[in-house]
Amino acid sequence: MPLPDQISLLCRAIREKGQKEAGEILSRAGEQANRILREARENTQRDLEEGVSQERQSAYQRAQRVVSAAELKAGKQVMVTRQALLSEVFDEAEKRLSAVRDEPGYPNILRLLAIHAVSSLPEGHCWIQVRKSDQGLFSQDMLMDLSKETGQTVELLSEPAGINGGCLAFSANKKVLVDFSFDALLKRAEPKLKELMATEFLSDKTRE
Repeated sequence: MPLPDQISLLCRAIREKGQKEAGEILSRAGEQANRILREARENTQRDLEEGVSQERQSAYQRAQRVVSAAELKAGKQVMVTRQALLSEVFDEAEKRLSAVRDEPGYPNILRLLAIHAVSSLPEGHCWIQVRKSDQGLFSQDMLMDLSKETGQTVELLSEPAGINGGCLAFSANKKVLVDFSFDALLKRAEPKLKELMATEFLSDKTRE
């Protein structure tokens, strides 16, 4: 599935948006901390040297608390951004998979998915199930070809599958299911997508 490059671009765009928001939070916190320090210095000019030192120390501590709170808020913003990223990546991947169904190479993709699915089942007889608009792709010649490729006797279920692309494969007694639908493939890709997102965020931090 040619998705990694597109996923990387999505990660980068949303990551930059999230980091900009986090940066603005920290910037505002820094301004507030500097204001506390400035006001403390102005207020202590009339005091004794010891008092000035104590007031500045107190101001510094207050400033540190402000920055720490801002960093926590910024961290939460990054987490929210990463979740938004995952949702957007999945939406984009679903769109791209849907587009694949209309491409000339889709019949061959479907054939390869069927081979993988059937090969995962116990040897013998099995069933292939696809969405209604894909049933015409599984002619007798195609089924014979699948049977030769896998060493199984492959037949097509007449009842269409409620999937958005790809195929389902069943054992002879239909008790074993191998799901190679687009939805299932995308779900199984979720750990890889999260890994890619984490890599994008980490690589950006190392460049800062």
